[in-house]
Amino acid sequence: MDESKLAELDLEQLQEISELELKIGVTLIAYDSTANLNNDSHETPMV
Repeated sequence: MDESKLAELDLEQLQEISELELKIGVTLIAYDSTANLNNDSHETPMV
């Protein structure tokens, strides 16, 4: 299985992401796909 990698963003990077979201009219979301590995349900893991 592939190793999960988590981004470590500083405040400037988070601000740039927020500005990009506003510019293109979207909301970016992220979730941990490994959080549900031991659960037999096919629901998207909660964040």
